[in-house]
Amino acid sequence: MGTPADTGTGLARDRDFLLFAGGQTASALGDALNKTALPLLVLALTGSGLHMGIISMLSALPMLLFGVPAGAWADRFDRRRMMLWSDAGRTVLVALVPLAALLHLPVLPVLYAVTVPVGVLYAVFEAACLSCVPSLVGHERLGQANSYLSVGNALGYLVGPSIAGVLVAAVGGAITLGVDAATFAVSALTLLLVRRPLQAAGPRASGTMRAQVREGLEFIGRQRLLRATLLYWAAVTFFTAPVVIVATYYVREDLGWSSQTLGLVITVYALGAIAGAVLAPRLRQAPGRVLLVCTVVDGVALLVLSFTSWLPLTIAVALVAGAGEAFAGVLYTTLRARLTPDELLGRVATTAQVVTFGLRPLSVFAAGLALDLTSGAVTLAAIGVGCLVVSAVAAAGGTLLSPFSPETARQPR
Repeated sequence: MGTPADTGTGLARDRDFLLFAGGQTASALGDALNKTALPLLVLALTGSGLHMGIISMLSALPMLLFGVPAGAWADRFDRRRMMLWSDAGRTVLVALVPLAALLHLPVLPVLYAVTVPVGVLYAVFEAACLSCVPSLVGHERLGQANSYLSVGNALGYLVGPSIAGVLVAAVGGAITLGVDAATFAVSALTLLLVRRPLQAAGPRASGTMRAQVREGLEFIGRQRLLRATLLYWAAVTFFTAPVVIVATYYVREDLGWSSQTLGLVITVYALGAIAGAVLAPRLRQAPGRVLLVCTVVDGVALLVLSFTSWLPLTIAVALVAGAGEAFAGVLYTTLRARLTPDELLGRVATTAQVVTFGLRPLSVFAAGLALDLTSGAVTLAAIGVGCLVVSAVAAAGGTLLSPFSPETARQPR
């Protein structure tokens, strides 16, 4: 099906990549709609924070339980089919929510019934999606491809919450989730139209599931630069995961600014993320060093933000912080893929996802506790200091500062 990636063709004229990226942008828009509409729907149905917490926990649980096995499946089975079936399943399952509302059936039981299956399908889709980009575009264009995909993701989250707010007010949260279901169908359609293979030719992973998972973990353990990169990014993500929540608290509670001002700050942050994603592929040398520098810039920006009450400076800092985070994210994703052979990409990518995903609940809980005990300013400053400390420790280790080439970086150390 299709031909290998033509690395001489610009991605702006690459039909297969544009289809893939368009589908993922639609999916990002749907995710943003879901993250806004679902909590509002649960709150409207129950008036209970407990139900919101349970639904959120059930959504996260499948990635923790099935993330690593899903990576093994992505290295063993056809990645395109995995994504297609995942999109088709999520289209049907999520569509049951607006259907129940239209038929005047109880919606809350439907939400509880579909949350875990949708989470399992998300884990399966992510495993295949994260591992198919190198085969789709080739390693030479990997940084540029991750930049495009990051921009699409940022655009989805830039406009998604606003659209969700309008739709929830107009037609309700349940009907709004129907738009989310439609984005999964769009993603599936684009995958059907992509001609190029989504995994490299050659033998696929075989053996028992346990053996495949162990092989992926052993590969990470043997590769010093890959191991250092994954551990560093997991530590950074632990500190930065709650930054939007903490910044929201800081702007609204500490500074007393309006919701409109908060929206402006978040919009500028998203615009910075788009700019950072666009610029990231221009720096191809020493990605480990640049990753460290971007995180340090982010940490300093958060420290400055925690000490200022001047709106123009807050907006400027939000722009820098968004750019730094997106820049680092593109570099991390690209570096991880360049360090991993195609037959292990699924397992390595999902292992990384599970580690960072698993730390987020603890991170958000710690941030919430810090907000209650201190303030938004102190918690923001703590996040900034955490980024600086983690980067200093990584720099002292020296691995991320070492010269990079895929051939030497994959040597076991």
